[in-house]
Amino acid sequence: MKLAVVAAATFFMGALAAPSPAQATQYSDAEWRVEDYPGHTVIVNGTIETLVAQLRQLGHPQKQQHSASTRPGQGETAARNAPQQFDADADTPTATVARRNIDFSGGSYYCGGPLPYAHMAAYWEGMRYLQSIIGEVRVPPGPGMCSRVSCSYGAAVYICNDRKDELYLDSFARIADGLSYVITRCATNNWGTTMVAGQVFHPDQWNVIVRSDYC
Repeated sequence: MKLAVVAAATFFMGALAAPSPAQATQYSDAEWRVEDYPGHTVIVNGTIETLVAQLRQLGHPQKQQHSASTRPGQGETAARNAPQQFDADADTPTATVARRNIDFSGGSYYCGGPLPYAHMAAYWEGMRYLQSIIGEVRVPPGPGMCSRVSCSYGAAVYICNDRKDELYLDSFARIADGLSYVITRCATNNWGTTMVAGQVFHPDQWNVIVRSDYC
């Protein structure tokens, strides 16, 4: 199913010192790593949806994650020793990773501009996967190296590496934090339904782009 794309009518700049949005010079698949059971790691290139499809194909017996209510100091042990059933189709994540949200407050962000708007509701599936599956993601060295990390129903998320070395994120949920940041600041009802497009720059020289795209 394809959702309609509405061209951006407005452009908001969150800070004056940031580079212009979506200036990628290269594109490459992100590399996802998930330990599906102790001692065995699944490595997939592509989007989070590609990863989920591969995990389903493999029968993905369990997933190691823990509740956000885990007491300080117990999180890593619980994550390693208490595997739980993976359910990519649940309405909410089967568990939430106990972690600190990544802080984008020191960076800049843009809304709209050259980025085409997507239906906000189309992001919930990708958001759920990013928040619930535990693993690592890597993007090749930049600067200007972008990877499409989620795309469904015409709604895409990219992460871009502006560093000269490989970008390594120790949690998929770091991407979800950037997506949430853009949604919170850039969602609009100007066209009678909630749409969103934007880009947020993290101080550590990587950024998240939220836009419509062909999936």
